[in-house]
Amino acid sequence: MDSNLLRDIKFNCDVSDAQYWGYFSICGLLMRYRDLYRSEKGLAFRAEIGREDIGAWIQAKEATWPELEQRSFRSLILDGKSYDPFDLAGINRLLVPQGLIYGAGYGMYMKPTFFLARLVSVSEVDGLMVYTSDAELVRDLFTSAGMLQETSILLRLEPLTMLLMSRFSSLNPRKATALDDAFAQYGFHYQQIIDSTFEERLKSMALRYSEAILYHERAEAREQVPEWKDLLRTAGDRKAEHYIRAIKDLVADTSDHGPFKRMIETRDRGALSLHLALAEGFPKALFPEMKAAYALFLQNGEWELIEAARIAGRERFFLQRSRIIDIFLTSTAEDFGRAIRALADDEIR
Repeated sequence: MDSNLLRDIKFNCDVSDAQYWGYFSICGLLMRYRDLYRSEKGLAFRAEIGREDIGAWIQAKEATWPELEQRSFRSLILDGKSYDPFDLAGINRLLVPQGLIYGAGYGMYMKPTFFLARLVSVSEVDGLMVYTSDAELVRDLFTSAGMLQETSILLRLEPLTMLLMSRFSSLNPRKATALDDAFAQYGFHYQQIIDSTFEERLKSMALRYSEAILYHERAEAREQVPEWKDLLRTAGDRKAEHYIRAIKDLVADTSDHGPFKRMIETRDRGALSLHLALAEGFPKALFPEMKAAYALFLQNGEWELIEAARIAGRERFFLQRSRIIDIFLTSTAEDFGRAIRALADDEIR
């Protein structure tokens, strides 16, 4: 492993975090700190994190931010050649044969995001290269279990497993939820012993569920429209961006090529329950048809209910995406942000 490459990727991660940490809520930032600390220290998913240890780590990290806020991203040097840090194709052409995968792109709030991880598998689907990774060697505060970057799909098992561990710890035996049903379908129960066997089974659950994430990213690739990146940059504030991204995600989820269709075809109740349990904010609030259908599905197991909700949602979300694009093409940046916020308020009222 090239220590200089690790150093330069970490530098870029730190610069991005320093410049964008203020976009996250306090609660969201603390959760991201916890996961990043666990990843950097190579801790087991079940390991306890000492409050004093992570407190000192956060303090040391934040002390570097004033200086890093003024810095630019570094180029990455591989085999004596300089690469732009967003040149995935060029960089991975050299790293994949070494069993590594590099990711770079833009996440929520258009935050630049980078990671380097151990490669588990490579495959090709619909003309897209699919890279699945597990242990992450370097990463920033932002993570996404699935990323569509150019002609590549990156599936990241480590942050997905961390998310599942966090959600498992929130199970409440007094309140039946989609999350309870999801873990039950994957063979877990509330009083599960948290040991190395549990951790391996959780990793297996993450790998199985990654198929749903793959279908989401495949659908995003099929359903993407050229205006979308410019549209996101023009959103103007967090609320508008969250709403726009939710519509994009729901278009992919309900697409004929998306994860709901796949779950229905394979009768995968575990993935269905988990997918709904992980939905938060606008993606959850904007899809009442699926919430109602799922409640009935738990009583009678009729997949036709889920399919009917998917189709109803698909038609509505595709129309809403077209409406958003029309507003974008006919508005000033200021008017666009105002119109999207009004649209979001109308839908969840």
